[in-house]
Amino acid sequence: MRTFREFCEQALYHPRTGFYSRRKPSEHFYTAPELHPGFGWTLARAVARKLERLRRLDVPGPYAVVEMGSASGLLGRHIQEGLRREAPEMAAEILWVAVERSRDHLLESLSALQGSGAKVLGYQRLSDVPPLRGVFLSNELVDALPFHVLEKRDGKVGELYADDSGNSQVGALSQPELEPIAQGIEATLAEGQRHAVCLEAVSWLKTAGQRLAAGWLITIDYGKRFGPRDINAPRSYRRHVLDDRIIADPGRRDLTAPVDFSVLIGEGEKLGLSCEAFTSLSSFLLDHGLMDWLPRGDGAAAISGRAKLKTLIHPEGMGEAFKVLVQAKAAAA
Repeated sequence: MRTFREFCEQALYHPRTGFYSRRKPSEHFYTAPELHPGFGWTLARAVARKLERLRRLDVPGPYAVVEMGSASGLLGRHIQEGLRREAPEMAAEILWVAVERSRDHLLESLSALQGSGAKVLGYQRLSDVPPLRGVFLSNELVDALPFHVLEKRDGKVGELYADDSGNSQVGALSQPELEPIAQGIEATLAEGQRHAVCLEAVSWLKTAGQRLAAGWLITIDYGKRFGPRDINAPRSYRRHVLDDRIIADPGRRDLTAPVDFSVLIGEGEKLGLSCEAFTSLSSFLLDHGLMDWLPRGDGAAAISGRAKLKTLIHPEGMGEAFKVLVQAKAAAA
């Protein structure tokens, strides 16, 4: 048996059998870039405004846009299209950096970004990226990081362990960082109930904060601000069905937990990343002109395009469930 965190990493990221290695776009769930390019075009407007602020603050260039978790490169391509439309001179000057742990996906994203006119670099590890000034952004990255699971058995909170055959047990906590969390939720957690803890999110934030010399960190993800006693239930997706079968069919389902933005905000403050904004995806996109891309007309393509854009902002779609955290560092604050 291994910790669920170790089980989760293999189930998601094994180079041959991991979920993200074998997943086909839209087979299990849709991401915002897959719904409509207007998502990336709107992000481009936000990025352009941030880079212009750096320029007005006399922060020396060149400026960079670092996409952490670049996947297929689809979002990056849409953002670059938007930048060429919004700020063509800036688009030609920026350095674009794609970060993707999967070598195959990194090559795919670099291929998608060819012909943009910008200088493009790729890294498999965020820690290898040199310190840069600009915008570091991620979309649905943090909720895809491996996580630990705590479970209450016989009145005591322990850690979930699992194997590839679907067996599981609750044992001792594997990391000292889990102890205060287990104590904090012991009274709230019901017998047999599970609670996800993503220690990896803090490690990722520290690395991103170190690589960002000046500028902004923009995190877009599913989640909310959790209180210290709030329960964060782990879940799985398979073929657009959400359930709690997190040990079944390893490699064939997405394993995820809502992002605890309270942790990112609190840890960010310690790292010199001030919280400039925390809002719903709907508010963020509308504030940056998403509706400019609303298709006109009565044709099937226009009707479909409007429906997809509205999914991004609908309260029962992505609009309220997804949040946007904007953190500023150094001269950008």
